Amino acid sequence: MSREDRRRSFNRASNTAHGYFNALFDFSFTKFITVQMFPVLYGVILASTLIGVVYFTVEAFLTSWWRGLFYLFVAGPVGFITVATITRALMEFYLVVFHIYEDMEEIRVISKRFSGLSESVESVAGITRRLPFLNGTNGKGPKDEPLAEPPKTRRRRNKVEPY
Repeated sequence: MSREDRRRSFNRASNTAHGYFNALFDFSFTKFITVQMFPVLYGVILASTLIGVVYFTVEAFLTSWWRGLFYLFVAGPVGFITVATITRALMEFYLVVFHIYEDMEEIRVISKRFSGLSESVESVAGITRRLPFLNGTNGKGPKDEPLAEPPKTRRRRNKVEPY
């Protein structure tokens, strides 16, 4: 079972109406229905915004001819695009939060699998430090052969860097 299949089967509700209502009344909250509702919710918000823009435009035409033209060509489209943009950005943000949660859950499972690996690596590193041919000195320890020159050190200037 691939990663995407596990995500869909565990965390998301079924696409049928029966699966939706089962997930809606699932008190353990093991399935997310919010993600599935986003396309419908986005459509409802855009449709209601469009109805609102048409209503305010008709209302403006009843008040004044110039005001109606202003609402028809300037205020209506700008308001619709603003609401659509903000709604879309918020919904994308929520989707990203849901995906981060799903990925963090997978990372947690993987980290449990590899929790004993670091101890094994440290024990192997401790063994390899004792092997002379891995030190790069051809069997001679660092005390057997003096260094030709003292190591060069860099001098740091005291710089103040703004944050």
